[in-house]
Amino acid sequence: MKKTMKYAVAFLALAGAASTTAYAADRDGRQGPRAQMNFDRADADSSGDVTFEEFAAAMQSRMGAADADKDGKMTVEEIADEIVRMRAVRQAERMIRRFDTDGDGALTTAEIEARQKKMFALLDRNDDGKLVQDEMPRRGDRQGWRRGQH
Repeated sequence: MKKTMKYAVAFLALAGAASTTAYAADRDGRQGPRAQMNFDRADADSSGDVTFEEFAAAMQSRMGAADADKDGKMTVEEIADEIVRMRAVRQAERMIRRFDTDGDGALTTAEIEARQKKMFALLDRNDDGKLVQDEMPRRGDRQGWRRGQH
């Protein structure tokens, strides 16, 4: 096995272990909902345990598309492209969940504009229909205005 392939396989094993196992704990040492969701996905037969075959299949499903040219090798570029694609998909799914007010799984211009109006209203603290520099969130203050604390 070539050195680059060994590195790719080691990377995939590490990435898969970090994202697939159900034994990832939160700060208090308890299993978080994300870890449970990953475990449930890996537990293909819903038996309550994950066999090596299930674990390997879960890892393969996450990174199987990385071999873009289907030559049996995953280059750094192919792996990086797949990671970027997976992150973009997760980010797009989060956007849909946050902004899709009618729950149809798609964003419309009206839904985006409604969200923009809400964000503008949260920023416009004196309700004059204009934003001035003093109304803009300061560095480290983003979470406050997102939660409507201003």
